[in-house]
Amino acid sequence: MKKSTLFIVGGSQEQTFMKIGKKQNCNILFHPGKVRNGGVKNAFRKSVKNADCVVVLCDALMHETMYQVKDLCKEYDTKVVFHTNGFGASGAIAAGLGKLGAA
Repeated sequence: MKKSTLFIVGGSQEQTFMKIGKKQNCNILFHPGKVRNGGVKNAFRKSVKNADCVVVLCDALMHETMYQVKDLCKEYDTKVVFHTNGFGASGAIAAGLGKLGAA
């Protein structure tokens, strides 16, 4: 079975996401969600394109960034989860894998 790839957008726990992703047997792509001059699609395009599912940490970034990521997910037909339960890394990864049916 192919390893799932999750793209986590938002927060600052990159190392924690990587560690939990490894335990859950999935690849993690990460972006803190902060980009110069608001949400710029090109900052997220490659990761959205390469991900099986995108997990957006709603409490950890601006609305404009969420809209940009959502548009890219539609463009590439990538599943997206808007995680609203805080900044928890375990919960975010579980939500993404759940959306893929792998958890």
